[in-house]
Amino acid sequence: MIVDDAERWKAADVKDVHALRMADVVKGLLLLGLAPGRVIEWVEQYYASFDASKRQKVRSDDCPQLGEKNAPVALVEFSDYQCPHCAAALAPLEHLVEQDRKGQVRLCSKYFPFAQHPRARVAAACAEYARGKGKFWELNKLLFANQETLEDENLKAYAKQVGLDAEDMLKQVYAGKFDAQVEKNRREGMAAGVESTPAIFVDGRRNVLPLRAWYLTFTVDDELQWQKEKGWAFAAAPQGRAKSN
Repeated sequence: MIVDDAERWKAADVKDVHALRMADVVKGLLLLGLAPGRVIEWVEQYYASFDASKRQKVRSDDCPQLGEKNAPVALVEFSDYQCPHCAAALAPLEHLVEQDRKGQVRLCSKYFPFAQHPRARVAAACAEYARGKGKFWELNKLLFANQETLEDENLKAYAKQVGLDAEDMLKQVYAGKFDAQVEKNRREGMAAGVESTPAIFVDGRRNVLPLRAWYLTFTVDDELQWQKEKGWAFAAAPQGRAKSN
């Protein structure tokens, strides 16, 4: 069994620390129930993505940011307010930035509303209004928590909860004041190859691992190591090897 092979590899006298980390990823993906062929594909995509030629040019300085602005690793997330997977990703991403790797990674949020989600673009425009008032992350959380109820009256209620002028918000939203910014984000995502959400880029590198706490810390640690060594020198990762669950 491949899981057993990964365990024997780790137990052997393997000196390459990064090989041991790779074994952790393989084991974790197999335990999630992925087929061995799919695991191999994911792992190959993951390590290939570190190459500079594979990285996308996505900006991380023109968007709402969570975390310390000088953190060395930037996560850029393209999301849709009516996407359930985006809602599920919010908690682990916040935990990563504010606790697990605080000071080392920051989160940049960008809009990528799909046409089949009729309220996603309006919600994105409301979030952009909140951004201008210094309330983006507060409204962002409410929008994701209530993504099944995003009609105008709901949006006004959420705006009031975070201290915004609800009437002014919808007036500006429907006047089209924030359309250009939402569309700019969407086009940037399209240029980077985004076809589904949430789409996350780690310093331009497309994240292919599951959006769970252990994998997020793993990929950030790898990115820090890549920056430090300017490639794979196979030294110990900056935070030490994470323990898989």
